[in-house]
Amino acid sequence: MPLVRFDTDPVQRPAGLVPPIPDLTGVTEIRLHGVGGTTPQDLLGDDAPLQVSGDRIAGFYRSADVAGRHVEAYSWGGMTSRAGSRVLWLLLFPFALANVAGWMCSPRTYASGWRFRLHRTAARWAALFLTLNLLLISVITALELLAYQCGGRARCAEQSWLLRPLRDPLLAEFPGRRLLLGALVPLALVALLAVLTLRSVGRYEAVSPPLRVLATQSTRSAAQPGVGLSDPSFWAGRRSTLDLGQLHLGAGLGFVGLSLAHTVHATSSVAGAPVTAGWLHASVLLVGGGLLLAVLVLTALDACPAGSARGVLAVGAATLVGAGWFAAIQPGYAQPFGYLPGIPLVSNLTLGAVFVSLLLVLVAALCGGWHRGTFVVFGPFVAQVLGVFALNVVLLGAMSRFADLVAEVSSRSTLPSAPTTGAEVYIYPIVGKLVNYLTLVPLALILLFVLYELGVYWRAGTDRATVDRIRGWYRANVAEPTDERRWQYDAAGGGMSTSDVLAPSPDGRAWAARVARARRFARMAHDLDKLMTLMAVAVTAVVIAIQVRYVVYGKLPWGTQWTYTLGSYLASGIPLAVIVLLRRGWRNLASRRRIGVLWDVMTFWPRAYHPLAPPSYAERAVPEVQRRLWRIHDRGGRVVVTAHSQGTVIAAAALLQPHSRPDDDVVGLVTFGSPLRTLYGWAFPAYFGDAVLRQLSPSERTAAAAVHEWRNFYYLTDYIGGPVLAADAGAPADRGGPDERVDVELPDPPSSWHIYGQPEPAAGRHSGYWADPAVWLTVDRLASELATTTTTVPLPRSRPEDSTRLRPVPRRAPTARPAPGC
Repeated sequence: MPLVRFDTDPVQRPAGLVPPIPDLTGVTEIRLHGVGGTTPQDLLGDDAPLQVSGDRIAGFYRSADVAGRHVEAYSWGGMTSRAGSRVLWLLLFPFALANVAGWMCSPRTYASGWRFRLHRTAARWAALFLTLNLLLISVITALELLAYQCGGRARCAEQSWLLRPLRDPLLAEFPGRRLLLGALVPLALVALLAVLTLRSVGRYEAVSPPLRVLATQSTRSAAQPGVGLSDPSFWAGRRSTLDLGQLHLGAGLGFVGLSLAHTVHATSSVAGAPVTAGWLHASVLLVGGGLLLAVLVLTALDACPAGSARGVLAVGAATLVGAGWFAAIQPGYAQPFGYLPGIPLVSNLTLGAVFVSLLLVLVAALCGGWHRGTFVVFGPFVAQVLGVFALNVVLLGAMSRFADLVAEVSSRSTLPSAPTTGAEVYIYPIVGKLVNYLTLVPLALILLFVLYELGVYWRAGTDRATVDRIRGWYRANVAEPTDERRWQYDAAGGGMSTSDVLAPSPDGRAWAARVARARRFARMAHDLDKLMTLMAVAVTAVVIAIQVRYVVYGKLPWGTQWTYTLGSYLASGIPLAVIVLLRRGWRNLASRRRIGVLWDVMTFWPRAYHPLAPPSYAERAVPEVQRRLWRIHDRGGRVVVTAHSQGTVIAAAALLQPHSRPDDDVVGLVTFGSPLRTLYGWAFPAYFGDAVLRQLSPSERTAAAAVHEWRNFYYLTDYIGGPVLAADAGAPADRGGPDERVDVELPDPPSSWHIYGQPEPAAGRHSGYWADPAVWLTVDRLASELATTTTTVPLPRSRPEDSTRLRPVPRRAPTARPAPGC
């Protein structure tokens, strides 16, 4: 039973170990934490909270009552950061970027049917070809380097126990059979992706939101024109995710089959060996090509026709079986020395398709336009380019290092006329040059960006006007404490509170400089889009320049064997180092919070664009919050939702769906450290724009999702949170001040006064709200107000089907606190 840290009131409990039945009447405060998986104990200030709903991954926990209300916490961090093994999802980071890119469309694209369908088609095709790009690198590694080059030479294969079976008499002189054996590697990768997708769909997308009208499960995804967070099926994406996942897996099987059949046939042709069952090779190419075209058509549709996704999976498996049969029946012959024939065509077609899909994404972004206050330049294109860049650089580096385990990897410009005495495998020289530039150029840009931000950060504390303005505001607006006046000390430069001086009085500039730097640090997050855009442009320019120089002029860019080795080690080593560091940091809650910021944002969205991306925790979290609110309502209760950071996004997504809320529910909302406007409105303006969030505002009396009262608190030192609504409806995120009917700016630090000898007041930044009295006084007031409505006539909200109904009970005007203005 609860052992509360700050409340000594006894808790009623039944005999034995039987848990008490939670009382859902009256007012219940539900707390939602942010990123990093805050424990229920820390969220409630309770050493032993009682779990009243959910499971060990995500659930609701209750503590002792506070100020006449029940207090619960929804702990959803187990879906993202409960186990250290979750960091392995970072291996699918490119797929996550591809999925996020689809949700970054502009409001103009979102509102237009043809623009949105163009954007969705381009984003899904880019995601599909990203999956094939992954399989392409595995095909090159397994078929080209291991099965063909190294397996075809006894000196190379016999040096590694892993490849020694390839010199068996049944395989040594049969290149087709060795290629078939090498195809097991990309096939195993497809199987791994299938297992991950099926497991995550069962854990996350299986929870459906509650609806006032029962409906059959929709096969359409949330990626629809004009369909936003308020759509009742937005978080019911199980069927569509499964269908899209089967399309990707079927296309992957077909791609492996096509690659195997084509390389086996090309190898026989180059060697002058007879080709057995040429009709089977032609059939595989015909069926596999038709399969890929069918997948392109199906991914562009609103929903897959019934059974089509499973049909694609079956045809993909049949293509692979046919290709394997064709490879197995080819006669033995002496393979030619050099690269695997047929691989250049497969690579050129696949990478060409990737490049064309990226151009289509750019065209769709240009059609959608751009407006100030959002991602600096065409977010969908930048995110897709960075996803392709991350995938290729890391996997090409990993391919080189993996091949280096069994042989010496060389990227020489010309091959020797005959096999060398050593065990060498050869990578195309253009690949080695690309790894050099695509590794070192982005690292140089990141280093320059860090140096620039450090310079700006240092200058923020040396700006005399800013420092004096901060000192002046605190000295003019923060009252002198009345307790222990003899020991109160003003860090802003006011000295002691009495004339009995116990210590010298500083001028307060050092303290004000730290506050100024904290505020400047809070704005650094908004510069990341410039770095990402610069990296995307630089990567695209480098690739185009190298390809033009190589194809048109036949020249390679500068690079040596040692630069290739350095680039490949960096490309393959950085992801491993990141995973190790994250795994170590996962053991510490503070480190886990910093690590989880970006990751929780990227895995918030449904997998409507790339089904093999890491799972969306919101597919489960949002419906669970809605069901808890509905259950409390059915027991005659009222709810105050207090949410922090990413929890505010979950709360908004749950409340923005009027069809998943009772008609007469009364909900109060208190948010703090909210990224709804600063991050989500900036990167995803179509889904979290001002017009969307304003539907929750109490001032919108006819809005179907309006709450009883909404208060949002923010600090200028908060590097994630900020105001949620603009003073002028529809204003961009960077224009105009906040809406003072909802947004309240709090000073941070709250005061410049402190007890002499103790640390000076420090900025709370993103987590200081939990100890800020101003926040919790508002929660107490709002809970008291809702308690008076428990036994009175409910406050009905207008619904889309009855838009003429207004609230019969007049609203109490929110009391706006004066902003610090510093």
